[in-house]
Amino acid sequence: MNQPICPESLDISLIDFEDFSYSISPDREIIRDESVEKSITRHGILHPPIVKKKHTKSYVIVAGRKRISAYRSIFFPENKSCYCMIIPAQTPEINVFSILLEENLTNRQLTPIEKAIFLRKISPLTDEKHIAKAFLPRLGLPPNPYYIKQSTMLLDLEEPIIRAIHQGLINEKVTREIASLSAEDRLAVFHVISSLHPSASNQKKLIDICRELASRDNSSIAAILEDKETRNILNHQEANPPQKTKNLMNWLFRKYMPRSSHAADEFKRFAASMHFPENVSMTHTPFFEDDSVTLSINFSNKKSVQNAWKKIKNTV
Repeated sequence: MNQPICPESLDISLIDFEDFSYSISPDREIIRDESVEKSITRHGILHPPIVKKKHTKSYVIVAGRKRISAYRSIFFPENKSCYCMIIPAQTPEINVFSILLEENLTNRQLTPIEKAIFLRKISPLTDEKHIAKAFLPRLGLPPNPYYIKQSTMLLDLEEPIIRAIHQGLINEKVTREIASLSAEDRLAVFHVISSLHPSASNQKKLIDICRELASRDNSSIAAILEDKETRNILNHQEANPPQKTKNLMNWLFRKYMPRSSHAADEFKRFAASMHFPENVSMTHTPFFEDDSVTLSINFSNKKSVQNAWKKIKNTV
C-alpha cells in the first residue's frame, strides 16, 4: 500500500455502524465487554480502531468494532469525536483486507470460521494463486489453492454448527470430518458434542466409530446417535457431562468391538479376583490380540527391587 494510514480525530456520527463489509465474524451483535469498557473509561482507546472513508461524510469500520462501540456507548454524545486510523477511500479493497488481517493477527489467531469468511470475501478481489501465496501462510494454512475451498466450505454448514466451530466447541481438526457427513448426521453429531463438550480426541473417536458402525450396519450415524440406548445415556438425570461422555464412548466401543468388550469385562473380573495390592497392576495386549498379560510392580527404591528379586527370580 503506497499511502500510509494515519490517526485522525473523527466524528463518531459519521461512522456507519450498520456496514459489515469488512467484518469477518459470523456475529452481528456486539456483546458488551466490561473489561474493555473499564479500560476505555480509565484511559480512552489506547489502540485506535481502523476505518475506511466511504465518501465525504461516511466511514466504515475495518477493525476495532468492539472498541469503538464501547467508546460510543460510554462517551457519545457528550464527546462526539474519537481517534481512528483512517484508510483513504481510493485504497484498493485487497489492501484494506490485508490491513484488516494484520490488525487481527497482532492480537490473536483467527477461528476457522473467521478464516473462511476472510477468504470468501477476498476471493472476488484477486485470483487464487495470489491468495494462496500472499494470504494463506498468514492464516496458518499451506500456500495451496486447495485450502481456500477447504476452508470456505465450512460456511456451507448449518448455522448452529458454524457458531459452534467459531466458539471452539467443535475442534478445528474435527470440522473437516463433520463437513464430510450428511446434513442429518452432522446435526446428530453436533447435538451430542454441544450437549457433552467432549475432548477433541473423543470428538474424533465419536465420528470414527459411528461412521464404521453405520457402514457395517447399513445405517446412518443419526440413527445410531438417536436410538433408545443413546438417549438414555444423554438424558441420564444423575450423570454429569464427563460421565455421560465416558458412558457413551464405552457403549459405542462395545457395539464397535463386541469381542474386545467382552474380553475386557472378563479381564476386569479376573484382575479384581487377584486382590492385588495398590503397587501391583496387570495389563493385557492391545485389543486382546493374544492371551498374554503383563504384571507390573512399583517399588519405592532400588533396594526394595533387589530384595524382591531374590525371592521371585527362581520362579520366572
